[in-house]
Amino acid sequence: MALTKKSDRSKGDGGFLKRAKQQPSRRSNYFREVWLELKKVHWPSRNQLLTYTGVVLVAVGICAVLIWIVDSALTYGMTVLLGS
Repeated sequence: MALTKKSDRSKGDGGFLKRAKQQPSRRSNYFREVWLELKKVHWPSRNQLLTYTGVVLVAVGICAVLIWIVDSALTYGMTVLLGS
């Protein structure tokens, strides 16, 4: 197995220390860009938020009742079939 000479190895982009020094600026750029994107978002008003929340709660309630009805019917059917 041949050993590679130090001069044969690729130089890279400056090594670990250079990348470590760049990390804080990359993090700050990330959070700055996130903040700028959040400014572009069209946030709902309080009334819209309450309306949407109400719609979701009603839909969840309806689904829960439907699941309860189906579960009760299946339980009754299994009881009749098994004769317990």
